[in-house]
Amino acid sequence: MYSRYKKTVNGLMYLVLIVFALIALYPLAFVLLTSLKSSGEYINNKLSFPKKVTFDNYYYVWVKGHMLKYFINSCILIPCGLVFYLFVCISAGFAFGRLRFPFRFSIFLSVLFLMIFPQMLLSIQIFQICRTLHLVNNYFGLILVWVAYFAPFGTYIMTTYYSTVPMEIIESARLDGTNIWQMLFYIMVPIARPMIVIIVIIGFQSMWNELPFSLLLLQSENLRTITQGIGMMQGQYGLDDTILTAAIISASLVPLVLFMFFQRQITMGAYSGAVKG
Repeated sequence: MYSRYKKTVNGLMYLVLIVFALIALYPLAFVLLTSLKSSGEYINNKLSFPKKVTFDNYYYVWVKGHMLKYFINSCILIPCGLVFYLFVCISAGFAFGRLRFPFRFSIFLSVLFLMIFPQMLLSIQIFQICRTLHLVNNYFGLILVWVAYFAPFGTYIMTTYYSTVPMEIIESARLDGTNIWQMLFYIMVPIARPMIVIIVIIGFQSMWNELPFSLLLLQSENLRTITQGIGMMQGQYGLDDTILTAAIISASLVPLVLFMFFQRQITMGAYSGAVKG
């Protein structure tokens, strides 16, 4: 009796999960199928499979829409931004998590306070500062803004993780004569490798999908990122849905592949952060 009840409950649970999975996957499938249709077929056949698969939309996006140039810009800009982002998150997380200095908790709360502000609320002030410092139409200016806006969350994650590291490790390293930077790079970074993978994924996705700051600071066409390029193409040319979906699929391939590649590390990092000590 109990076994039948358990099987019924499990069956209903799997049924509900399958329904929700189909609901979540349908928009992705719709976008992919739309990108493989011509404009005329999309008007007459929006919901079903394409009768004739065409890649003209992808050709238009990558060649005529300069998506290849924007893709290269993003591939150059984001790794450089991740270097600064990781340095700030790892070093600040170690300082807040395991070092003791005056006003540590107050400074940490002020860093967390920066996370509550939306991008559009800060846009005018950031533009004025960057214009004063001659950082408009400059990749370095956008990198600094990205790090300042996205690093507080990564710092919070690293602080939470480093606070679980036993103090005996820190004290033993100090007794051996290790300075702060040696302790950080040779001891704490290897320990926190799973969490570093997580903040790399978070930082990459945040920078890849970021739009308001890019629109604000990169005003020259040859400097645009891939997300900014999609937004500007849509506003400038009034793209058909078929071309727009091809651009969306093209821009989402890299984050999707990276997530699939690092899926195991992300899972291991989540479990590592859940165990204290």
